[in-house]
Amino acid sequence: MKNISLICLILILLLTGISNAQTMHDVTVTNFSFTPATLNITAGDTVRWTNVLGNHNVVADDNSFTSGPVAPAPWEYSHIFTTAGNNPYYCALHGGPGGQGMSGVIIVENPVGVPVDELIADKFELQQNYPNPFNPTTSISFSIPSSAFTSLKVYDIIGNEVATLVNEEKTAGNYEVRFNASSLTSGTYFYKLSAGSFTEVKKMILLK
Repeated sequence: MKNISLICLILILLLTGISNAQTMHDVTVTNFSFTPATLNITAGDTVRWTNVLGNHNVVADDNSFTSGPVAPAPWEYSHIFTTAGNNPYYCALHGGPGGQGMSGVIIVENPVGVPVDELIADKFELQQNYPNPFNPTTSISFSIPSSAFTSLKVYDIIGNEVATLVNEEKTAGNYEVRFNASSLTSGTYFYKLSAGSFTEVKKMILLK
């Protein structure tokens, strides 16, 4: 029997088209370069890499983030930076750690006047997936302010569960999960975050 509350949330989202704004910075990936190569952002901001030419990927020097294997254009990849510091990265096919060849750096600074401990997630939040529409992978980010059993599941338009992305105890923090929908057909899907007593659903579109 289908979850009635989930169906109601889906209907509300279809009628209202709720969106979730966030600070986004773009890096263009072309043949052998990242533009801009050096990007200054604030903790909590998101960086989106868009590959428009060639076979490339994004790999952090310390392996803290990656777009996955080298892949031909076009593709998009986004990552939320929550900690101040320098984040050098490179293309595995044309560069290497330490600024070798095709490389770049994301410089993350704390917001002016905000202590580091206040950057920790202070509320439950489910963010809009990026990119959206997508094909076939997208990133889903969420925040939880305290330890809780957390689940993140994907449903089709009629409420059938099609994927479980998270289903475990999570400590307080900001998280990002990659969803690969290569086995699904084009259409509208919904993802639901449940953590403790918190529940939220958002809509995403798969276009193949």
